[in-house]
Amino acid sequence: MKAKALADMHVPPALRRWALRLGLAVVVALALGNLPGGLLRRDPRAIKLEQQLAEQRAEASALDDDNARLVREIDALRTSVSAIEDRARADLGMVYPGELVLDVEAAK
Repeated sequence: MKAKALADMHVPPALRRWALRLGLAVVVALALGNLPGGLLRRDPRAIKLEQQLAEQRAEASALDDDNARLVREIDALRTSVSAIEDRARADLGMVYPGELVLDVEAAK
């Protein structure tokens, strides 16, 4: 009876077992080697660089807005008499002859 029990059990040859194990190990190694790095774990340096990139983009956007405002102001100073007059009054303190200038300070 003992011989029949061993005959009924299928035991693959050792070479086939080790070949299967080696094949599976190669497949797992290739799969791990080809996975994107960010899929397994985020690199803290990459996170820091992404934050810096977001800050730089925000600063660039603010500078673009400021540049657009300055371009509009330059265009107005080239074409609009009222813009030139407003700038001369505000920055240079110029007034028309005969105008009276009152300098009023706010109460403290």
